[in-house]
Amino acid sequence: MKRQAGSTGTGQAGAGRGSARPGSVRLRRDTAAAYLLIAPAVLIIAVFGVFPLFFTGYISLFNWRLAPGRFLGLGNFAEALGPSAWPAAGFVAAVAGIVGAAALLRRDRRDAGTPARAGSAILARAAGAVLAAGAAALAAVSLSAMASRGDPEVFASLRVTAWYALLTVPFQLVGGLVLALLLTKKMAGRQAFRVVYLLPYVAPTVATATVFELLFSLRPDSLANRLVSLLGVRPLQWLQEPGGVISLASGTPGLAASHAWWAPWAQGPSLALVTIVLYSWWVFMGYYALIYINGLSAIPRQLYEAAEVDGAGALRRFFRITLPLLSPTTYFLTLLGVIGTFKAFTQLYVLRTAAAAGTTDSVSVQVFFTFFRKARLGYASAVSLVLFVIVLALTLVQQRTMERGVTYGE
Repeated sequence: MKRQAGSTGTGQAGAGRGSARPGSVRLRRDTAAAYLLIAPAVLIIAVFGVFPLFFTGYISLFNWRLAPGRFLGLGNFAEALGPSAWPAAGFVAAVAGIVGAAALLRRDRRDAGTPARAGSAILARAAGAVLAAGAAALAAVSLSAMASRGDPEVFASLRVTAWYALLTVPFQLVGGLVLALLLTKKMAGRQAFRVVYLLPYVAPTVATATVFELLFSLRPDSLANRLVSLLGVRPLQWLQEPGGVISLASGTPGLAASHAWWAPWAQGPSLALVTIVLYSWWVFMGYYALIYINGLSAIPRQLYEAAEVDGAGALRRFFRITLPLLSPTTYFLTLLGVIGTFKAFTQLYVLRTAAAAGTTDSVSVQVFFTFFRKARLGYASAVSLVLFVIVLALTLVQQRTMERGVTYGE
């Protein structure tokens, strides 16, 4: 009897092992099928995304023109950012300090009833404020040191890129939200207005830029000059004006002759660049409005009805319901806008003029000219990697500072 029981147990174990084999075979088959399905996407990303990045890094180490030249190591980076390493290291430390300061400043007061924790939160925020001020000062000192020793054209293009981002992203966010709120109201022809506002975005850039050049022509009878003449302003050069708007408005062109690192910033962006910024508003504001409309449609109507029953006015409903529940959309558009403006090329290249004297040339345009006109492939690759690191750092800072403020509705 014992032998029969043992043999029976052995047979059951063998049957269990035998029954597990089809399942494991099916699992391997499913895994292989999954890898085959994602293989084309992985191959495309590797060939057109990962490989160019590493090959760009390889080219940046050489004096590469039409063919590989002498090995320079970090020489191209030293030419662009300056021969000394401490300003770049200081700037990286400043960025890390800003990220840490943002984490301290956004620290929540958990369990406010506990004095120890409430005091700890207050001290953390105070330390964050001090750290942010110190990091900003370190960043300014590091940038001024790099600008005085590095390539003037690279830092001029970085300044243009920074101005372009500062003047486009915030205004496009606000303008897109206002348009979205207006276009979600019940009115006749609402769908037609949505299409009209989106047309500049879907139309070819060359076509819309041609129309914009006619509107902002330097001729006295152009539409833009006619409008400013109503304010008593003389006809402007618009896309061909290299002067900064602050120096033009204040009548202090002497800042242009100053060699101080802050002088170009004090002049403000050129009028030519501001004109291109207006073009970007015209083109992208409709797209931002479309994304915000989708975000508004996802907010439950019951929240507004409950707020109205509680006596909340329109302004209170906007700041307590609409804005918090639109924070994921705003976060997405901010990330998209900053990345897009820092690598913007098409509109800046199409609308640039020789008379603007390079005051509209972003880093991407500068890399294009260095690569194709000067045939300095190694140096252009180094500058493009610098731009890549800047965009990556800005993205990480935005994620660190904004992500915790995003409110996701149930």
